Amino acid sequence: MAQFVAIIALSISVFLIVDLGRRAAANYRVQREAYRLTQEVEAMRLHQAKLLARRSYVASDLYVEEVARNELKWANPGETVIVVLPTPATITSQTNPISQEVAIQQTAHTPAEAWWQLFFGERVNQPLFRQTEYESSVDERAGEVSANVE
Repeated sequence: MAQFVAIIALSISVFLIVDLGRRAAANYRVQREAYRLTQEVEAMRLHQAKLLARRSYVASDLYVEEVARNELKWANPGETVIVVLPTPATITSQTNPISQEVAIQQTAHTPAEAWWQLFFGERVNQPLFRQTEYESSVDERAGEVSANVE
């Protein structure tokens, strides 16, 4: 009879230990999930605060003025807005192909190049000293003469 009671007590204790382990694991998972959700709530509150600050900035006159000046290119009374836009070169002479080539090379493609061309007369990525067609033909003839001499 004592063995029978010991077997039943052992069975009940094994069941209680397994159940306690399962409950502890479930409790750990719930606490970990609660911590993650708390972090997510804090991140969302921070995001909400940033959005509210952005909303109040967008509703202000300062934002309206910034958009009007930067995006719409508006100015206050008495101010002058200067915008340099790249424009295709107008070819004045249809008969001279060399002047056409130079005019095409001087076309600005970006506003920075347009400013550079306005102040310095050259494109940003062009060398300051260009070899003329005459100089290149002289260089080619000199190469041909040296090849014939050898």
